[in-house]
Amino acid sequence: MKTAKSVGRPLLFLSGTLLVATFILIVTHLVIATYDRDYLASYARHIMTRGLEVADESGKIVSKVNAIRDETCSDKFLDEIRYLSFTSVFISDIGYIRDHQLKCTAMRGRLPEPVTMSVPDAITRYGQRIWTSFSGIVDPRITADMMESKNVLLFPTPAAFRDIYVPYNGFGAVLINHRHDHVFRLFGDTAGLVRDVNEMQGFAWWHKARFTECSKRYDICVMARNTQIGLFSLSATATVFIILAALAAGGMFTFALLQYISNTRSLQNKLRMAISRDDIYINYQPFVDIDTGRVIGYEALARWKEVNGDNIPPDVFIKLAESTHQIKALTRSVVKRTLTEIAPLLRENNALFVSINITTADVTEADFRVFLEEEVDKSRLHRKQIVLEITERSTADHRLLKESLARLRDYGYRIALDDFGTGYSNLDYLSKLSFDFIKIDKIFTDSVGSQSVSFKMLKMMLEMLAQTGATIIVEGIEEQHQADFFLKEYPRIVGQGWFYGRPVDIDKITS
Repeated sequence: MKTAKSVGRPLLFLSGTLLVATFILIVTHLVIATYDRDYLASYARHIMTRGLEVADESGKIVSKVNAIRDETCSDKFLDEIRYLSFTSVFISDIGYIRDHQLKCTAMRGRLPEPVTMSVPDAITRYGQRIWTSFSGIVDPRITADMMESKNVLLFPTPAAFRDIYVPYNGFGAVLINHRHDHVFRLFGDTAGLVRDVNEMQGFAWWHKARFTECSKRYDICVMARNTQIGLFSLSATATVFIILAALAAGGMFTFALLQYISNTRSLQNKLRMAISRDDIYINYQPFVDIDTGRVIGYEALARWKEVNGDNIPPDVFIKLAESTHQIKALTRSVVKRTLTEIAPLLRENNALFVSINITTADVTEADFRVFLEEEVDKSRLHRKQIVLEITERSTADHRLLKESLARLRDYGYRIALDDFGTGYSNLDYLSKLSFDFIKIDKIFTDSVGSQSVSFKMLKMMLEMLAQTGATIIVEGIEEQHQADFFLKEYPRIVGQGWFYGRPVDIDKITS
């Protein structure tokens, strides 16, 4: 029979995969749709720009024709309008109307019989009259669009918009007047376009794009629509590929997330078991008086090896203990095991001490002080042989911390400030709290021999800390040149690092 856990994990994986894939598809659709909308707007504005160019040229021609002083439709008049027609870009012919009759055009000259103009198909808001597909001028087989303004009849060239192609299926645009009752030009799929652009609502924005813009100088508007945007604009092959890619990405992300959650929870539970079973063991790294080479104490360093033999780095399981509220239990486990293991060595030599890392929460907690007193009494050690290390990266209230540290020092314990130079407080800590030992972080030791800012800071810190009266401990001394530098320049400090001894278990120290 399947358990709830065996069924639940595949279900979580499937749900997570679909959820992430859906999110990826939505984002992909929106990104492509945004591009499509921008492209539609650019396309529509290109049409509008061309419409404005035709209107501008038409207006200039009308003004120039009306400025001709020669008799209308005379030979000189025809020569002038032929020149204007020949040099224009968007106008193929120019005519002159009087008393609603077309008298002459640049291309046809004086008409044998004037052509009476019919009722225009539209009149713009600025008074221009427009005919669409007008026929009957000279040859009934020829139809043309025409616009009349101030007695000047203009024949726009059919090629004026020929270079504006329709990008792909779904695109459509119209060049129309402000009242939307007369269309100048159509582009692409325009079925129901005006209605769609005016009335588009609901979820239409999800798969359609629309654009509209009107000129303030001319009775011209452009209305554009794309009925296939985003994923809807892609081919079936491309859409299937994107869906499969989204599912694959969703599956990988969900698998990684479930693995992370599983590992974190598993590691959290393993840490809880390790603490309860006292499986957190201790390595001890010596503190050395670099002037004499004598070991003066040891730092207790928590270590954790899983049952399968994997070593979990301290920065991993200590952070995990802090984030899962197991740090108090971990600290108590470390204190208890440390004092039990090293007590015989320290009882043999009262000058030696052991340094134990604790949190500021432990320092300020009365229960921890009671626990510490009981364990020290059991070990039969002097309080001065116990050094309690706290880090300056803590944001604990200084007043409460100062009172708690003072109480511990009254008991006889000594206090060390760890990782000096890397935390939040630096000088603020030293100005408000008293320490017996101050430990300089390894990042400054690594700079020895260089001309870096860190090396300059190291020398400044050593000079400054010498004035505090505290014993200075330099961490991370691993190379000969580092040890030589400190021995020559600062022989009164205490050194710690692989150069003087690696962290080892208690048996190797006692043997």
